[in-house]
Amino acid sequence: MTTRWRGEGGQHQGARPYQEDSWRLVTLGDGSVLAVVADGMGGHAGGSVASQLAVDAFIHAVEQGGGLDDGLHDANQAVGRGALARHELTGMGATLIAAQVRGDEVRWISVGDSPFYLVEAGKIARLNADHSMAPQIDALVARGMLSAEDAEHHPGRHTLREAVMGEPLTLVDRGSRRLGPDARLLVCSDGIHSLSNEQLLAQASLPVERIIAGVLAVAKGHQDNITVVKLERVR
Repeated sequence: MTTRWRGEGGQHQGARPYQEDSWRLVTLGDGSVLAVVADGMGGHAGGSVASQLAVDAFIHAVEQGGGLDDGLHDANQAVGRGALARHELTGMGATLIAAQVRGDEVRWISVGDSPFYLVEAGKIARLNADHSMAPQIDALVARGMLSAEDAEHHPGRHTLREAVMGEPLTLVDRGSRRLGPDARLLVCSDGIHSLSNEQLLAQASLPVERIIAGVLAVAKGHQDNITVVKLERVR
């Protein structure tokens, strides 16, 4: 019998005065489930517009028969056109992570720093690349050139090296993976990072609203927008 998947998602603006994340979850004609999360940048108007444009364009492209690369291309173009149409939106952009699951396989594509996690066999692992400066800064810690505390609070840590803005994309992460029988997938915005991997692993079986409540319970004064979409097998 073919494995079927279900998903649920939710979000919270955290301690921010506005929500710049967008997400959608759809079941496609081939039976696969597609989740897309975008985290906007560019201020209240720009960030929310960019993320919504990116998600809607991505979904539309795939629903019309395109692949994940087609979705990313159309998302990038949509954000670029949107920025050109209104001068106050100049410079807006978004991260984007899309995951499509069917049977025992997941495929993904991403730009930016929004994380995509696999929870399986009692372990958690991030599957996609981080296109912020954080990996480079952490590499300095590994080489003994920076303390872990200084790295955590480094002012450039969350600076993006790539985003969906309408410009040619040079950093795109693509991948696929076979999934075990107990696999769960979490497609998130970077507000989830208030939880450690161990904390997130412990909460991964909970409903999305309770995972988000767990993030808020950490009570970070600067808590970013949080979006979580969870994919799991239909039992």
